[in-house]
Amino acid sequence: MMIEEEELDLETEPAKPKGGMRKKLLVVLALLLVLAGAGGAAFYLLLDTDEAANPEAAEAPALIYQELEPELLGNIEGAGRVRFVQVGLVLATRDPGVIEVVNEHMPVIRNDLLMLLSSKTYDVLITAEGKEETRGEMLEAIRAVVREHTGEPGIESIYFTAFVMQ
Repeated sequence: MMIEEEELDLETEPAKPKGGMRKKLLVVLALLLVLAGAGGAAFYLLLDTDEAANPEAAEAPALIYQELEPELLGNIEGAGRVRFVQVGLVLATRDPGVIEVVNEHMPVIRNDLLMLLSSKTYDVLITAEGKEETRGEMLEAIRAVVREHTGEPGIESIYFTAFVMQ
């Protein structure tokens, strides 16, 4: 009769619900989906706030390049004798209206740049630092003319396309 009691004991144990493991798995998956969604939303919002904080960077127009023609040719002092320098320049701006101002006032710009170049010496212009310093001074000279007529500097940068000294 003992066998019958054991059988009865087995039958009287409460059965475990079969869906318990499934429910835990669904809860974990739901949690993972919520976390992934929150991470994606945070990433999108961070990218969006960078563009919102600086809308000009997101919609900045392309650079417009304008070559100064003909190249600048001037005299410089060098080791007790007169030397020559020839410089090709390209201006960079994002505003087409600035190009019109530059073209309209080209005689003033060329004069100011030639006067600036002729104040330099061969010993200064032969070095990379001297060229870079001169480029910065030329940029400021051009910006001064543009600022006088537009109220803004207008020119983003200038670049040497030729630089010959003799």
